Amino acid sequence: MIRSILCATLLTASIPALAIDRYEPGSANDPHVRAAEFLIGDQRYFSASTELLQLIGEKPDRQLSKVYFRRLADATLNFGVEQRASTIYRELVPEPTTALSLARARIQLAEFDYQRGKLAEAIAELEALKPQLPKQATLEWQDLLGRALLAQGRYKEAAAVLAELKDAGLQRALTRYNYGVALIKDGRIPQGLSVLDKVGQIAADDPDELAVRDKANLALGYHFLRNQQGGSAVGVLQRVRSDGPLSNRALLGLGWAYLAPGGKSQKAGDEGASISKTLSTIGVLLRPGFLDNDIYKRAGLQSVKLTKASADEEAALKRALVPWVELATRDTIDPAVQEVLLAIPFTLDKLGAHLQSEAFYQRAIDALTAARRRLDESAAYVRSGRMISTMVRRTQNVESGWDWELKDLPDAQETYYLQRLIAENRFQEPLKNYRDALLLKRNLEAWKDRMSDAQAGWLARKGPAVSTEQLLSLQISKQKETPKVTTPGVPPPPVSLRLSETLSPADFATVSATPPVIGSPIILLAAKAPASAAFSGVYERMNVLKLRIDELLPRVDTTAKAQGKLIEKLALDNLADQRRYTEKYLIEARFSMARIYDRQLKGATP
Repeated sequence: MIRSILCATLLTASIPALAIDRYEPGSANDPHVRAAEFLIGDQRYFSASTELLQLIGEKPDRQLSKVYFRRLADATLNFGVEQRASTIYRELVPEPTTALSLARARIQLAEFDYQRGKLAEAIAELEALKPQLPKQATLEWQDLLGRALLAQGRYKEAAAVLAELKDAGLQRALTRYNYGVALIKDGRIPQGLSVLDKVGQIAADDPDELAVRDKANLALGYHFLRNQQGGSAVGVLQRVRSDGPLSNRALLGLGWAYLAPGGKSQKAGDEGASISKTLSTIGVLLRPGFLDNDIYKRAGLQSVKLTKASADEEAALKRALVPWVELATRDTIDPAVQEVLLAIPFTLDKLGAHLQSEAFYQRAIDALTAARRRLDESAAYVRSGRMISTMVRRTQNVESGWDWELKDLPDAQETYYLQRLIAENRFQEPLKNYRDALLLKRNLEAWKDRMSDAQAGWLARKGPAVSTEQLLSLQISKQKETPKVTTPGVPPPPVSLRLSETLSPADFATVSATPPVIGSPIILLAAKAPASAAFSGVYERMNVLKLRIDELLPRVDTTAKAQGKLIEKLALDNLADQRRYTEKYLIEARFSMARIYDRQLKGATP
């Protein structure tokens, strides 16, 4: 046994001193910093921030490293506390090893401002970063600055920024699209159309790039429609995916393109070159043989006779009905669907098919009336508060802050009609603030409960509470009996210690006035306890923190309610806009029906 202990001692002594894990507080090896890095990687930004702030709370005057402040800035920015992060990022001096990551962090800070509508702040941050911008971050910097300038209406400057990169092939599709828009807005229409046309033909598999490609083709198609170039619009609109966020507007525009001036089919070579090779585009709706079937029958029309239509006009109508019939089967809340419900009977009426036009108008009235009723029901659900609670219920404890995105919509009617609004920053930001406020409220309440439990447990172990007027002291009990004569060489009897139950200030006066007597029991007195207001033990610090929590809870609750009201207002305003459009089309359909009845009564023809 002795030999094994000796061997262990020698082994321990032989370990070099450098093997001991030493660290400076706030350095990269500090457990607080390393724990925060893990939490940041796990998108638990609130916990990471609190972990790092403990170091400052323990010793406010302590000098901490750049690594510490960088991690603190990352955690607080990602959770949405921009002010603290902005101050830290601007004070940090970039070094060769950290220049790229610091530049991207400042670009992220500018993105934070951009998404919240603070365009001037975002542009100022990006322009201040330009002199020390690493080459690897040029594309991100350029893309964001271009978007911010476009949002401010500074089209010439935006075009200049987006054209700076010589190798345009490296730019993202969205950046190229913004460049084309900036050129068009600046009056350089041919150059802008050329850029959009190239974006509209990119080969892409990424969902975001596919959406940008559809957006470019839709913008091109409607530009040609506005300029009475239906033939050019046809080939471009056929590139749009048949099932995508922009497919409804593309289907509507394609039908009008066939009926617009110059809307005859393009040459086979030109049309084939402009149609994407993927089978998911609108162009496949016009595949050979599809028109050979009775398109009127698929549209729900029987025995159509176009009394005022030439052969070319009827052929154009048949081609227009192909995308329109597909569009008419989709959700009637979409304005494009509502317009096509009126476009089909309007065109039929102009071409002499009055009975079929009347039937289609009646179908449109029924569909629009049902859509208006569903919108009213959705507004009632929003006012009840159900919408917000269902949106954040599944991710209520997630600490991702700014990075949080609403990807899992609840199966509720009101959220279905608000999908486009929900995807916008103006809705996402207050929703994030609302969710974070609830998260903070739950954390504060949880900590208050923990401290109350800890205090209750401490009091239970301590015994009955002692009033502040009582003083704690430890003394040797006085001998009540007659002192015994001590015999030389015989030790005195042992003294007994006990905790006095009560001790008044008079006891101090008595003890101090009586000089100690040799051979009498020694009396030990504790120092006078400090006043309760000056004493700061664990129990007292918990009381202070609980008072602070009680002060913060109403403020957090007020913030959550304010953000909830803002979300509710945005939703109700959006539903009201949809209802106005629906009401507009409904009134138009009823007036069109009335005109048809009026002509029938008068026996006249249009």
